[in-house]
Formats: sequence, structure tokens, C-alpha cells
Amino acid sequence: MTLIETIHNSLNSLLKQRTIIYTLVVRDFKSRYLSSFIGLPWAFIQPAVYVFVIWFAFTYGLRGGLAPGGGPFAPWLIVGMIPWMFISQTMIVSCMALSEYSYLIKKTRFNVSLIPVIKILSGMLVHLIMVSIIIVILIFSFKIYPSIYWIQIFYYLFATFVLLAGIAWFVASVNVFVRDMAHVVNILTSMLFWATPIIWPFTTLEGNYRYIALLNPFFYITEGYRYTFIEKRWFFEFVEMNVYFWVVTIFIFVMGAFTFKKLKPDFGDIL
Repeated sequence: MTLIETIHNSLNSLLKQRTIIYTLVVRDFKSRYLSSFIGLPWAFIQPAVYVFVIWFAFTYGLRGGLAPGGGPFAPWLIVGMIPWMFISQTMIVSCMALSEYSYLIKKTRFNVSLIPVIKILSGMLVHLIMVSIIIVILIFSFKIYPSIYWIQIFYYLFATFVLLAGIAWFVASVNVFVRDMAHVVNILTSMLFWATPIIWPFTTLEGNYRYIALLNPFFYITEGYRYTFIEKRWFFEFVEMNVYFWVVTIFIFVMGAFTFKKLKPDFGDIL
């Protein structure tokens, strides 16, 4: 079976087993919070408190000044951090996806490649909650009202999903054999947080150094959220960024699918 056939079969399984996937995504979403005393409301409390702290700190405390486009700094920062939280947390939890759902690996009718996808979709539920909170804050606190540009959030969600799928397949499959992968991902996410123009604008880089930002595909996502909610610019205005991002993302997607396919036959023996 070729790699293309493997990816095609995974997409078909995603459609055919959508009811099972939905059940597992909801169960995974609930399991993150139901073990605590408060339970499921933590899914709303945690992102709400996090966003509130950032908003309060940079509005009344640190006085971050103006964003690169001239607007207030607080919404610029918040909008950029929300997609990064989704990306980083999904990368971390994906490492343990196969060991957590090891009981499904022995079920021949279930496509094992969908297990990391469950983690992505579960994280996306939390992400959508945070996006909803941001929209409320943008409207009532910063007087930033909805515009036609906001519809491209669905494009960036799709782009993020494709990028995370490749990463999740890779880290989940490798972690079965190299349990240090989870620690490596934790370190990488910390490094990438500072390497990605999230709390600092890429315009501070001069000359050719600005292309350093393009080397990080996550910059495309975080900056895209700012184009959508703050700067009101279409994603297709940046041809070079689009080409580079999708070349890198497709490479990561294929590499992740290839790695998962090669290691998959030995999952049952290890787990």
C-alpha cells in the first residue's frame, strides 16, 4: 500500500467512522476535565481566566503600548497567543495518544491513524471556546466589530489541522518506541514560543532577517489570526507566505503519515 493510499484510506475512515470519532472526541474532551472536582466547566473557566489575565495585564498593568499596526497591544497579543496555545497543547498531548488508546489498536476495524486526529479535534473544541471568548472581548472591550474578514478563520483552522495532523502522526508513532519524545516536544514548544513572533512583532527584524519568521510555519497561523481579527487583510494577499507555508506543511504532513505507516505494524507488540 502506497503512502497516498494510506492517506486516502485515513480520510475515508474519518468519514465512515465519523460517529465513532465523534464519540471518542467528546469522551476525550470530557476526560480532560471530569476527573477534577469542578469537572467540565473547567473547559470554559481555564481559557476565560487565561484570556482575562492577559487582557488585564496589558490593558491596566504593563501598558504594552501600541501594536505594529498602531492599535492597542493587548488584543494584538491575545489574538496571536490563542492559536499558539491550541498548537502547543495539541503537540504535547498527541505524544501519548497511542498509549492512551492502546485498546483500540487491537481492534482491526478501527483505523489506528485516526487516534492522533482525535486529540486534534478534542483540542479544537477548547480552541473554539477560546475564540468565542476572544470575540466577546474584542467587541465589548476594544470595540473591534465583526467584519467580512472574520470568515477566513475557517481557512486558518483547516491549515492548522493539516499541519497538526502531520506533527501528531509523527510524535505519536515515534513516542511508542522512544518515550523521550514527550520531553523533546515540551522543550521544543517552549523554544518555539519565543522563536515565533507571538509576543514580539516580526517587523522588529531588519532586512533579510525578516525571512527568519517564515522559517517557522506556526508564524503563518498566529499572524493569520491577526490578519483576520485585527488587521483586516486576506490570507491570499501574501503569496510568498502562502507558498512557503503549504510547501512546508505538506512536507510535514507526508513525513508524519509516512512515519506512522512504517511504524504502525509494531504498535501492537510494544503497547
